[in-house]
Parts: sequence; structure tokens; C-alpha cells
Amino acid sequence: MSGENTEVKSCIVSLNELVQGKVDNKNAQKTDIFLKEGFSLNIPDYQRPYAWGIEQVKILLKDISEQIDKNQKYLLGSLILHKGNTENKLNIADDQQQKDNEFNIVDGQQRLTTLALILRVLCECNFLNNVEYSHNESKYHIKENYEYIKAYFESYSDKKGKFLDFLLENIEFICVLAPNVDDAFLFFDSANSKGKGLKSYDLIKAFHLHSLEKNQGSMLDYYARKFENLAKDERKITILFDELLAPARTWLKHKNIRVDKIKTEQIYEEFCKEFFSDKFLYSKEDLGVLSSFANGVDFFEYLFKYNEFFDKLSNYALYQELDEIYYTGFIYNKYIYAIAVMIYFSKFPNGNSDYFLALLARAAFSLRVYGLSISRATQNNYALEFLEKVYFVSFEEELEQNLLDFIAIKNEEERKSAQKLDGGRGDYVKIVEKYYQGEDALYKNIPSHYVKK
Repeated sequence: MSGENTEVKSCIVSLNELVQGKVDNKNAQKTDIFLKEGFSLNIPDYQRPYAWGIEQVKILLKDISEQIDKNQKYLLGSLILHKGNTENKLNIADDQQQKDNEFNIVDGQQRLTTLALILRVLCECNFLNNVEYSHNESKYHIKENYEYIKAYFESYSDKKGKFLDFLLENIEFICVLAPNVDDAFLFFDSANSKGKGLKSYDLIKAFHLHSLEKNQGSMLDYYARKFENLAKDERKITILFDELLAPARTWLKHKNIRVDKIKTEQIYEEFCKEFFSDKFLYSKEDLGVLSSFANGVDFFEYLFKYNEFFDKLSNYALYQELDEIYYTGFIYNKYIYAIAVMIYFSKFPNGNSDYFLALLARAAFSLRVYGLSISRATQNNYALEFLEKVYFVSFEEELEQNLLDFIAIKNEEERKSAQKLDGGRGDYVKIVEKYYQGEDALYKNIPSHYVKK
């Protein structure tokens, strides 16, 4: 349907708010998902049984116990919810319209059910008391885990008060509301590399908007709107996070990880881990693409700055021509170039950009000339070798010498190569001829590629 809502909404919500069935009415991110009058959570019949055993319960109790003395917020992962009419797809409630204030849990029921059992032992709380567990397996694990939790706190009776206070005051979740049940299950399936998956930027946005709410509430609406405008171009923001910024930060820290192996959780951690402690000591020095974030404002300004750099590159004539080459391996190579250019823009905002963008392209795309094919592994190895030549410099003269030395080394690889000018390789060479090949080249001091005729 053309009028169907397709927006994914997210916010940070506390366990206490889930227990009470009411969120902070002054928080626009929360009230955009949950009704101000209150809400309830439901585990629908189609969900898999409650399958956690005693081992999983032990791990959760241990993890929470270790956090208590730190006296800081503890993020317990994400919850994926959906609400509304299922249009008879899953036979929920005989196809009756669900209440607007009732949310079905698609991902999170194992953690929430276990927390409900803990709360029942600690304070006879009725959290999720409205849920009917119809599976025999669920009933078995609920009884077994309840008895274990009860025995656990009988052995550590001195912990009960502090544990309960910590649960209700410090446990938080990233709550993601899918626009419909189909999308909710696609997000859930992404854990098994299926479906379209929950995007890393959905989680990152929720986390940093929550930080703004705590520290710079007056800026919340401004940054939320600005982020949503950026996120309207889903392809672009996905490339920005998953193909450029997260890999750049990974490679420049000398982590040998292929882009396709960097998971959503790792990307989330890369951009949010500094927030887990209010006492985090961050570098005030401008570290460019490796900058750390002291608060939500720092993160959003970082993101918007690198988005502007990406836009600036996209308007560059050479890049626009290269962007027309659609071979997969060439695209992987192009992302290395884009990262290098954004690093350059950050380091030298008033530099000789036309020349250096051509020089960076010459160095970055040597891989395309001599390489048989460009896989994710090839991309990873080349990026680890190349990007540090761009990042760890202080002056343009130093960068120029680094790149010319790098090109000289790669020219030897090109000479040894027996590759023909086919596919993306041939398309690339034709494009760059006018920049640094032939008599009419724009930059004659940039060494030309060595290609076999």
C-alpha cells in the first residue's frame, strides 16, 4: 500500500518503564513509539518457546552482578517490537485489531521473561503477568528457572536490595519498533544473515539521542531532525557507516577484519562504547576519522562532517566518472579511495584538493590495474597497507612523498602483472588517461599506470 508506514523508530527505554508500562512523557523519541497513557507487552502464540535454561540465567545474573558496583547505566541489548493488525498472516487474536498500546515482542522475550522471573522473586512484581505461555517447554523452563533464581537470592540475601535497585534504575534497552510484522521478522532473521536486517545506524542513532536527552536536552530535536534527513537516503547512510567510517576506524587501528565480517554489533560498539561510563576520558585532540566522542553532540557533528566530505567527493568530476563503473571488485576499491579522500579533507581543509584527489586515486586504484580480482580479503589487505600512508602525516608535502613512494612500489606490481584491460580495469584506465596519462594529462607529474597493450 502506498500509504503504509515504513519508518523504523527507535529509542532507549529503561526496564522500569517497561515494568510500569509508561515512559517519560517529556521524551519525544519515546512518546513517538509508546502512548503517553501507557502500554503493555505481549508474547504472541507464534513466538518460539521460552528456551533459556539455568546456564543462561546464571550468565545473566553474573553479568548484572558485575555491573552493580559500577553504578552506571547498563545496556542489555535491543528489543524488536511491532504492533497493529497482522492482516490474518499469523492468525493472532482471530484477526482482530490489536490495541494501539499493545506491543508484540519479536526479539527479546528470553531476556524479558528471565528478568520478569527475577523481579517476581525480588519484589513479587507482576511484570509480563498478562502473558500466557502455552508451550510446555516454556512452562518447564519458567518453573526450573524460577526455582533456581529463588535459591540464588536465598544464598545471597544481602544482594537482593541492591540488585533490585540496579534493575529498576540502571537496566536499559534499545527499543526498535518495526513498521509491520513482516519487517520485524526480517530484522530478527538478520541474526542468522537472512532478511534485510536491522541497520547499525538505527541502534547508533537511538543511543546518541538518548545521550543528548541526558546531557543536552535542548539540542535533541535539532539533531534528531538532521539525522532523519540524512537517513532518508538509506543507501548513502549505510555506505557511510558500514563501508567507510567503521572500516576506516577498524583498519587504522590495525585490526585485520574484512568489511563483510564487521557485524552490526561491532559497528554499534565502535561508535557507542565510550558512552558506557560517564567518567570516560577522551582525547580532546582532533584525531580526524579516529576521533572519540564525549557526548551526543560530538558524535552527530562527527557524522555530519564526514557526510559533507562524502558529498564533496561525490561532486568531484573524477569520482563521478568512476562512480559509473559497477563491477563489484571496483566498488570495493572505490571505497578505499573514498576513505582516503575523507581523511585528506579532514586533515587539510584548505589544501590543494584537486591535485591530491587525483594523486590519491592513482595510489588507491593501482590495485585495480594489477589485481586479478578484488575480493573483500584483497580490499582489507590493500586498505591496511595504504590508508596509514594518508592518515599518519602532518603536512601535504609529507603526504605527497608517501603517495609517490607507494605508487613507485605498486608500479612494480603493475609491471609484473599479466592482466588485460578487461571489465572494470579497462573502464578505469580509459577514464584516468586525461588526468595522468598522455600528452594532455592534467597532472603530468603523477606517474601513469603501467598497462599491457
